[in-house]
Amino acid sequence: MTQETRPPKKPSTPRPRRRRYEADEIEARTRAVLIITLAAVLGFSVLALLYSLLFVYQPMEQSPNDKAFLDILQPLMFSIGGALTGLAAGGALGRRKDSDTED
Repeated sequence: MTQETRPPKKPSTPRPRRRRYEADEIEARTRAVLIITLAAVLGFSVLALLYSLLFVYQPMEQSPNDKAFLDILQPLMFSIGGALTGLAAGGALGRRKDSDTED
């Protein structure tokens, strides 16, 4: 298509500006993304551990590799669980402190 046969462009209308988020909204969204991500990691780890215990053939005695794997995984899962608890409680306590100062 050449310049002469091309249909004329329609004048573009400016897109409406999106509302800017306030600091509380950004914090709430960030907290939600972190909680969802950590919960997914924790859930996937638990499901993988259960699958490996239930559906994979295990010998009667525990191998040294399995013991090392479980020794690494246990504190990791506890720390992710603690981080989830802290994030959830921190959000609730932050809202509670704000409501106490408003009264």
